[in-house]
Amino acid sequence: MKKKPEQEYTMQDAFIREVDEDLKNESLKKMWDKYGLLITIFVVVVLTLAVSYESLKAWYIKRAENWSDAYAVALSLQNQGKYEESSQALSMIVDKKFGSFANLAKMQQVNVLLDSGKTEEALELLQKIVDDKGFNSQLRDVAIIKLASYKQDNAPRQEMEQLLAPIVKNPENAWYVFAQDMLAMVSVRDGNVKEAKEIYNNLLNDNSVSEDIKGRIKDILSVL
Repeated sequence: MKKKPEQEYTMQDAFIREVDEDLKNESLKKMWDKYGLLITIFVVVVLTLAVSYESLKAWYIKRAENWSDAYAVALSLQNQGKYEESSQALSMIVDKKFGSFANLAKMQQVNVLLDSGKTEEALELLQKIVDDKGFNSQLRDVAIIKLASYKQDNAPRQEMEQLLAPIVKNPENAWYVFAQDMLAMVSVRDGNVKEAKEIYNNLLNDNSVSEDIKGRIKDILSVL
């Protein structure tokens, strides 16, 4: 079979490549005519979202910094004994409902009320925090313990059990031992020493309880 000249192959290859490029360009043109607007909108949306996300993040960080500054000012006013001004600064943060800062500010309002001698108002606010299931869970536990410590001397045992139930029912809670100790002391207060000993002995048999706390419990049991 007779071979074709090399030049003919070259010309044919060039022609095929040119036709192929034309076909590609024509396909691209048709695709752009059909989807060009959608592609443009998609690119614009992606870029806008990227810019919006960065802007939103910067705004959130700046806002958090502002609330942090406001909280620091409120603490400073409290330390200076300017309780009314401190309470107003904290109320501003609470009213804006800015996440954890709002919860933290409400807890600090309790301390301001206690420092200013308004114990009843402080306890009422603590009760509202305890009843608020949407409140930060860790801060809510602190509110429960704080409220229970004020009620421990006079509140009926049933009321104390109900108040401390969310903590007592969860051995992994950081305040678990403290809450159990409160219930034991309430038992002692009511003259039910047997029940108090039972609570303390259960804590002694709990491997999660530290040796320091167990030593304190043993000291208590020795005088019961």
